[in-house]
Amino acid sequence: MKCNNLLILFVVLFSVTFGCRRFEEEKIVAKAEPFIPKNLYPIERLPAYFNRVVVLPCYYADEDSPVLDYVDEVFHQELSQERIFETLRLSSGQMKEQFGVERVASNLPLPENFLRRLEDLTGANGVLFVDVDSYRAYRPLSLGVRAKLVDLKTGEFMWAIDETFDSGHANVIAGTQLFQSKAQVRALSTKTVGSVMHSPRIFAKYVASTCFSTMPMR
Repeated sequence: MKCNNLLILFVVLFSVTFGCRRFEEEKIVAKAEPFIPKNLYPIERLPAYFNRVVVLPCYYADEDSPVLDYVDEVFHQELSQERIFETLRLSSGQMKEQFGVERVASNLPLPENFLRRLEDLTGANGVLFVDVDSYRAYRPLSLGVRAKLVDLKTGEFMWAIDETFDSGHANVIAGTQLFQSKAQVRALSTKTVGSVMHSPRIFAKYVASTCFSTMPMR
């Protein structure tokens, strides 16, 4: 009987402590501003001619990572929704056929005459590189992204960003809550178990949307 009483007391104390801690965390998040990327390079406005961009497959050093199963589609979808320019998605298979590699990193040597060949192949004005720097698929979810928008003719940067989105931070949680409130995300959540904070795929949508919201207009 005494052991049972001690067990009950332990459960009650744990529940109260956990409940208080969660309440304090919720208060912190409630006061937090949604995360705004700051480590970026945007020009003031894209040139008028910059109307078609080829989107490359995302690069990640761990080629067997499950993030590569969905991140290409997610980032292309979110960029298309910005409606800044026409987007053309190049698959890893097309990359392999044309350039002999499935994915390229923005900070590593590119195939010979890569930009010129991309321009000839696609008729695009620019190319978007997206590198996954880090990835954590368990809570708190985290995704590090380095992306660069490059003029195919001049090789100049039009926009670049390098940020890590860690859902263990209050401002990122606030950002996911704002993103979750959007109608299209609520619809997606009915098909995918869990919210932005529980689903790596939907969290990647939040990351992509937040990154591309900093891109300059034409």
